[in-house]
Amino acid sequence: MKQLVQRAVEMLKGIGVDYGDVRAEVIKTESTDFRNARLETCQTIETEGLGVRVLVNGSWGFSACTGFNKDDIDAAVARAVSIAKATGGRGKVELAPLKVQQGIYSGPCRKNPFEVSREDKIALLQKASDDMMKDSRIKSSYGQLWFEKRDRIIGSTRGDLIETDLVFTQPTLMATAVVNGDAQSRTFQEGARISGWEWVEESGIASWGEQARDQALMKVLADESPSGEMDLLLDGLHLSLTMHESVGHPTESDRALGWEANMAGRSFVQLSDQGSLKYGSNLVNFIADNTMPFGVASWGWDDDMVPGQKWYTIKNGIFQEFGSVRETALLVGKQTSNGCCRAMDTQCFPINRQPNFYLEAQENGVTPEDLASDIKHGIWIEGRGSFSIDQRRESFQFGGDLFWEIKNGKKVRPLKKVIYRSRTPKFWGSLDGIADKKYFRSMGLLTCGKGEPGQSARMTHGASFSRFRDIEVGGGK
Repeated sequence: MKQLVQRAVEMLKGIGVDYGDVRAEVIKTESTDFRNARLETCQTIETEGLGVRVLVNGSWGFSACTGFNKDDIDAAVARAVSIAKATGGRGKVELAPLKVQQGIYSGPCRKNPFEVSREDKIALLQKASDDMMKDSRIKSSYGQLWFEKRDRIIGSTRGDLIETDLVFTQPTLMATAVVNGDAQSRTFQEGARISGWEWVEESGIASWGEQARDQALMKVLADESPSGEMDLLLDGLHLSLTMHESVGHPTESDRALGWEANMAGRSFVQLSDQGSLKYGSNLVNFIADNTMPFGVASWGWDDDMVPGQKWYTIKNGIFQEFGSVRETALLVGKQTSNGCCRAMDTQCFPINRQPNFYLEAQENGVTPEDLASDIKHGIWIEGRGSFSIDQRRESFQFGGDLFWEIKNGKKVRPLKKVIYRSRTPKFWGSLDGIADKKYFRSMGLLTCGKGEPGQSARMTHGASFSRFRDIEVGGGK
């Protein structure tokens, strides 16, 4: 694979492009799926391909091929150059400076999941599925073990050459209960990690089946949510989605530049807001970190071959800087990219994507119960649910997966059908308490959709339990 990349790079040098890079990948994906306690899918798929990106007279050209046939690679090189030249030099692309990058990165993986027997994987899911279906009121169950191995090489006409070897792992269980014409689901999922089979063992999936069953039943029998302004206590798995939509996407540089308006629009954040916009309370510190251990955007380098970095997106409530790529960094007033360029695979042009990022927590000794003790009337929410957000990423509503009503500092009853609504700066401005970092939980997301043609990307978000004041809550009715 390395020789094919180097050969394609030499072709680009011979043609005389201003810049060119070549990405080659072999992706092996395995999925074992149970539905209603029966094996539904058990398959392994392997794909390979190569993508060519070139810059000629300020204009991009891109082409790709599946497989590693030399004739197909030659054709992809020629097409990419032809596309770049077709604009007649009307492009204005200027890339931020970057030192030549060379190196090898292997993600953390102690136990290769592809070496674990199918029988063991099926037995684990069968047991968990049987546990979910032991009560006749559980009408549907789903379980999945998903693994991916991604070997990639990127080279450029500048002399860059990087190699990465990444293994992704994600276990999931969900139970759906039906009682008196109402259906409610409970999902157990800590998200994906760059990790091996050890993540399945550490996740606790062996006990998830009973918990998913019992909590789905509790949820379907619960009262519907009250309505009105009240306080919220939100766990890190829940906040992973809220921060993704209301912080991650609005702070992508391409949205602020007006380049991206697909899938819930552009952004209310302006280029001039860097260093000044009050995004939240003084407790709001969002750290972007593409070196985060196990984070699914921690690839060593992005597709611009910018090394993984760590920076503040928001510090003490003030917006600091956008996530950028080499093409956008200079346009948003930065001298270098902070490494947010990624493509779904070699068949896609790399675009500006969210980094791993999380809400910073401290060693303060505060428990979730401590935060709840100062809530007169509120709701405790765990896990992710539905969401909706406007075209400026400003007004939104979110659900969740498990709910309890809080009165006078104590959980008093489970609830269902809880939706809360707010506006981004108001919501993060209402944050007034964060639990100790030992309660931090993260969620690795695999399917963030963006772009046209659409492509998905991966990133990890997290937080400790956090308290928000006076948020509008609407019940199911």
